Amino acid sequence: MNKYKELLQGDNLKYFQKHPFFTGMSDEEAKRFILHAEPDLIELEPEQHYVIEAGANRRLGVVISGSVRVFTVDYSGNKTVLNTLQNYGSIGTMQFMVEHYNMLFEIIADTPSLILMFDPLTMTVAKDDIVHIQHKILVNLMSNQRQLFITISEHLVCLSQKNLRDKVLRYLQIHSDNARSYSFDIPLSREDLAAYLAVDRASLSRTLGVLKREGAIDFHKNHFTILDIKFFKF
Repeated sequence: MNKYKELLQGDNLKYFQKHPFFTGMSDEEAKRFILHAEPDLIELEPEQHYVIEAGANRRLGVVISGSVRVFTVDYSGNKTVLNTLQNYGSIGTMQFMVEHYNMLFEIIADTPSLILMFDPLTMTVAKDDIVHIQHKILVNLMSNQRQLFITISEHLVCLSQKNLRDKVLRYLQIHSDNARSYSFDIPLSREDLAAYLAVDRASLSRTLGVLKREGAIDFHKNHFTILDIKFFKF
């Protein structure tokens, strides 16, 4: 109980109220589940790394506060970004794949972040006195699956384009559609965007520069504006 004392009181409770993982649960129910599950508490400062070793026990990670990036790392040390999660994101199902695919995962914090790492069995093995709470957790996880499939589908759509130019345009169109605006921010740095699109950073920078000179887009750092929709023929 002592290691969760600070987590289960004060301002932290407001995160539970807003977090998709705890949707439909009272403060007391959230507290009871955490005390039952006894998750690992991971607190990261900006640019601090947390590594989940290949073959490690399955864990479900939930970003309670902050912003993190999640990568897979191959045997040569090359990283591929899977997702950028801010505020109330969940890295959930990605961690279920750690054991199955024998991958190494790395989490890097962009801002001060708090992550809870749960053993999935604490949700799927019924315990009589909290089974109603476990049911709510599982319903919330099923809802989160929909967003995960959308995220994976968007990534595959970008990667399936025949050339880098189309990959970039498709990526920007997806974020414009999601923002419902021709002016929007993307969550990835240039380096991470290059990894996401499976290209080198120099080629990405050249392509962005060409699109800007052609009048298709304008950008400053991570803020992009679509100037001419005729370039986006998807």
